[in-house]
Amino acid sequence: MKMTDAIREICKNQTEAGFPADFAIGRVTSIEPYEIRINEKLTITEKFLVFTETAFGNGCGLNIDDEVALLCAGGGQRYLVIDRIAEVE
Repeated sequence: MKMTDAIREICKNQTEAGFPADFAIGRVTSIEPYEIRINEKLTITEKFLVFTETAFGNGCGLNIDDEVALLCAGGGQRYLVIDRIAEVE
C-alpha cells in the first residue's frame, strides 16, 4: 500500500467514526523497541506505532533523536509514523 493510500484510509476511517485524525510531531527516544515521545507526559511505544516505508528510507530505519511526523488515529490508539522531519538551514 502506498503512503498516500494509507493516509487517506486512516483519515477516511477516522472521519466516518467521528474521530478525525490528528497530526503530531515526536522525537525517537528508543529504537529497540521503538518509542516516540510526543511531549513530557506522552511516550508512544512500538505496540501503538505503524510505520510507512518512507519513515525507514532505504532500509536505514530511524535513529534516536530523529524528529518524526505522525498521524494519530483511533483517539490515540494508533500512530502512523509518516517520515523524518528534515532540518532546513
